[in-house]
Amino acid sequence: MSKIEHSIFTLHRETLVDKLVQNIQEAILSGKRPPKAKISEVGIATEFGVSRVPAREALQRLEEMNMVRRTHLGREVAQFSREEFSQIYELKNVVEAFGAMKGALHAGQPEIEKIDAMILEMPDVIARNDLKRLQFLNHGFHDSLVLCCNNPKIIESFSSLAKQLRWAMPISLEPANRPVLGYREHQEIFSAFRKREAEKVRCLLEIHSANNMKRTLAQMDAQGVTS
Repeated sequence: MSKIEHSIFTLHRETLVDKLVQNIQEAILSGKRPPKAKISEVGIATEFGVSRVPAREALQRLEEMNMVRRTHLGREVAQFSREEFSQIYELKNVVEAFGAMKGALHAGQPEIEKIDAMILEMPDVIARNDLKRLQFLNHGFHDSLVLCCNNPKIIESFSSLAKQLRWAMPISLEPANRPVLGYREHQEIFSAFRKREAEKVRCLLEIHSANNMKRTLAQMDAQGVTS
């Protein structure tokens, strides 16, 4: 697996850094760590009783997710801008749809089978209401469609943009019927993908992603996450 592939498609395991990221992320979204609040390696290490190494890695990951920003005075919790979030999301949607369209033309049987396995697992995960596993499968599904395009620049661009948005994934899954509807949309997209109906894949994914963006923004507005 190449460096780019590893950065976009990781193993499903929870490490100390994962737990730190989750705890800090929840504190930011709940308002316990308000926008512009200072946040540092030393502070995180002290608060959670860990060394500075995992604290540094957690903050670096949160920077990639656009939840923490570095200023000339150090790191601080990001001030979420609805306009900026929308702009990044729109660009991600364009890159993803084009990458998936190309992916449909280049995907080999092993890649098809890997995506198929994710689709087959989703109903059971939804029935168990295992939203954490569902998020992982959702990410893996979208990542894999783009990864099949075999264009490192497209993959790298998509990965960078997706990292800045995925902290909002739990918000997008909050409507009670959303996991089931999302699964059906994924089925339709994958059906076109495995038939190599490239333009149809692009169209379906554009609609799917645009609707996700609108729903996520509406949920964020209702919760006062963005300003």
